[in-house]
Amino acid sequence: MRAAIEESALEARSRMRTELWIGYGGFILAWFWFFFMIQMMKPARRHVSSLLFVAFAAGAVYAITVGFVMRKKLFAHSAKAFPADPKKALGRWRAANIIGFSCAMNPTILGVVLKFLGASWSVPGIFFAVSLVVLVLWRPRSNFGFSTTAGTV
Repeated sequence: MRAAIEESALEARSRMRTELWIGYGGFILAWFWFFFMIQMMKPARRHVSSLLFVAFAAGAVYAITVGFVMRKKLFAHSAKAFPADPKKALGRWRAANIIGFSCAMNPTILGVVLKFLGASWSVPGIFFAVSLVVLVLWRPRSNFGFSTTAGTV
């Protein structure tokens, strides 16, 4: 009975992991599409207030901080809930990853807005770079340990 439950949990985990990697690929692809869109549209350069740069930088830092805290919190909850309720744990694990991806994309969106407002590439480029680095660092990961009783690792 225990082995059947564990195999079912492994199958659900494998399916969800595949879904997350596909979603993660979508976020990476979206990052490149935002970059491509800005390059093709070539918005006119205008003066953008430095106060707006500071506000957008604060927004990006806030989004990444929220993403970090929420990911950490949900990963801890999912690891704690896994032995008792694998389905609930997988849901929290999935939510942690999706929240992380979404928060990591936020600086890219802010960079796109800055570029549309007329900023040169020097500042929006930093937003794009930070976003891509955080997306790469926050790729889907597993925090579940499985026993080897069912012949799997």
